[in-house]
Formats: sequence, structure tokens, C-alpha cells
Amino acid sequence: MSYCRAIALSSHTPSESGYLPAAATAAPARDRIISVATRLFYRRGIRTVGVNTVVSESQVAKTTLYEHFRSKDELIAACLERLDERYFRWFVDEVERRAEAPVDRLLAMFDVYDEWFQSPDFRGCAFINAAVELADRDHPAAAAIANHKRRARDLLRRLAQEAGLPDADAVSDHLTLLMEGAIVTALVEGDWQAARRARAAAVRLLGV
Repeated sequence: MSYCRAIALSSHTPSESGYLPAAATAAPARDRIISVATRLFYRRGIRTVGVNTVVSESQVAKTTLYEHFRSKDELIAACLERLDERYFRWFVDEVERRAEAPVDRLLAMFDVYDEWFQSPDFRGCAFINAAVELADRDHPAAAAIANHKRRARDLLRRLAQEAGLPDADAVSDHLTLLMEGAIVTALVEGDWQAARRARAAAVRLLGV
């Protein structure tokens, strides 16, 4: 299962194809709106997708959307909050499936990224993309973006501590830079080997 399949599990099963699958018309309206909006925001960009497009593809009335979300900004925040939960459920499962020892799991993260980068649906990190598009630090989605990055760093720190590595905070900081840099390099330069080179740098950093 790829990153692109897992991030939008909204009300869908892992076996369904597509990063952010088209909404099932039987799903509750709010879930359907979030699923469709997340898919569209990721594939096309937040700023280019209007409420009318979300309404049309969700097969709901505009009044229904505004019953659940007071504004597009509130919808964006809801999408990222759900995305955060789905992402970590997928990512941790994938890492744990590949390795048992904490230090090996730190390296397995780059293997998961490598597989993600090869996906035809790869469009970078939805949270990095949102941070770029939403320049206002007071935007309703800003907290969701910051929380996602904090959770990623906390995961790295925990694994570094479990591996008995000295200065787990520094390890998590350095690995975060490698991982974020790999994502941006893959997206901006079309460098599909970025995760592999970042993994090689992580091996040297960890001394394993």
C-alpha cells in the first residue's frame, strides 16, 4: 500500500486505489466532502480548487457544505487534521512492517519514502504544500500543519531513544532535515532517488 493510497483513508479501506479516492456517495456528507476536498487539494493545489468544485465532486449542495464548514479555510483545516491521523497510521505500520529494531526502523523510514516517491500520484508532502500555499500564520490550518511536523519529529526522537542513541533530540533534528529535504528534492527536481541518497546519509549519521 502506497502513501498516496493511505493518506486519504477517509472512509475507505486500504485496498482501494488512488491517493485520495473519489468519495463514495453512500458515505455521510461531511466525510464525503473531506475525502473529496483532500484529494483535490493534494492533486491540484489548495488555492486552485474552489468550493464549487468540491461541492460538485462531493455530490452535495453548497448549503450542505456550509452546514459542516463555515468557510473553505475551515474545510482545509479539517482535511489536514484527518490527513494527519491517516498518515501516521499508515507510516508507522509501514515502518514497523519493514524492521523490528528501533535503529533499523529509523532507516526503514527512508525505504517507505522511496516507495512513495515512485508512485505516479506523488505530489510531495501535503503539509509542506499547504504551508507554502497558506502563508498566513493565523490560518485555521496552521495548527494542523505544525502538529503534523511535531508528531513526525517526536516519532524520530522516540525511536532514537529506544535505539539507545546519544542525543536523541539532535538525531531527530538531523533526520528530519534529511527526510524533508528528500521530499522537496523529489518533488521539485523530479529526483526519484532522493530517498535512497538521504538513507545513505542517515546510515553515516547513525554510524550503522
